[in-house]
Amino acid sequence: MKTLTVLLKREWLEWKRVVLGTIIVITFLNFLMLLSVARGSSWFHETMARDGSILMKDVQISDDEVGNLEIIQEDGQLQIYYERENESHDVDEFLTEAAKPMVYGMRFGMQGIFLFVLFLSLFYFSDAIYKERADNSTLFFRSLPVNDHYLLGSKILAGLLGVIGLTLLLSLEYLLFIRVAFMIWGAPLDTMLSALFEKISYLGIIWDWFSYLLFAAIRMAPLALFLMLVGAYVKGRPLLIGIGGPLLLSISWAIVFKSAALFKIIGKFFWGFNLVMIEQWHLLEDKFQTEDVIYANPWDYILNVDTLAALLASGVLYYALWKVYRKNIPTG
Repeated sequence: MKTLTVLLKREWLEWKRVVLGTIIVITFLNFLMLLSVARGSSWFHETMARDGSILMKDVQISDDEVGNLEIIQEDGQLQIYYERENESHDVDEFLTEAAKPMVYGMRFGMQGIFLFVLFLSLFYFSDAIYKERADNSTLFFRSLPVNDHYLLGSKILAGLLGVIGLTLLLSLEYLLFIRVAFMIWGAPLDTMLSALFEKISYLGIIWDWFSYLLFAAIRMAPLALFLMLVGAYVKGRPLLIGIGGPLLLSISWAIVFKSAALFKIIGKFFWGFNLVMIEQWHLLEDKFQTEDVIYANPWDYILNVDTLAALLASGVLYYALWKVYRKNIPTG
């Protein structure tokens, strides 16, 4: 265990600039969001002070519910009227309906963060072994009294934990910035927004999201091992070959055999990261019609046949990676 800890620390020292740079970029974007919110807040308060009300037509809470939303300020109190099919609904009912797409919107934002981190991880996995081959440091590490499985395992574990940990950290920051953004709006709108957040379980969101990231780590393991295998074998440009090779094969397959089967497999793999969230939330069938905000059961999309297939594919790819790694193939 101590050996693995030391090797994980080595990966951190080599890649900490990328991690810290990613945190800085996402934090900067969050601050830009706050700037936009501050400008929107100024417009809202100026309009309310001038007109006393704001009318937003055709506000869409879900695909099947469209109506007008009117915000009226009287004696410092904020009144909200949501009209649908010539009926007026009170604030509490509106907040209950708005909480569902609000939670899904949060998840959508966190999904964007995950995709950004996933994109960066492609560079890590493709270069994890290739860079050591390029500067011949792999010969030094293999000369140490350390099992090859520890060396490879530390890189795989560092990458997967990095994706989960960094995404989770940035997601928590994102949720915090959302709360700060609503506070910037100020009274009396912040009172309504606080009531809205009372209907949302942050613990449910965090647990649901952490479970999803575990699922994603399992599903992306074959891709990570494939990129590492390419990086352990090719003479140069491992990421270009690792991504471009399958795409070129898919194009050739489609032209020669008039079949998009390989494209469908690749598309299903990447779309699966997003589709599982939609399926588990029953958004395709129920949308936001349920009485409560839905939080998925993580074991439904972790313990299944697809996960078993991903683990079997990872095992085969790891064995191939280990055999190639031992050959110490030089770069170009």
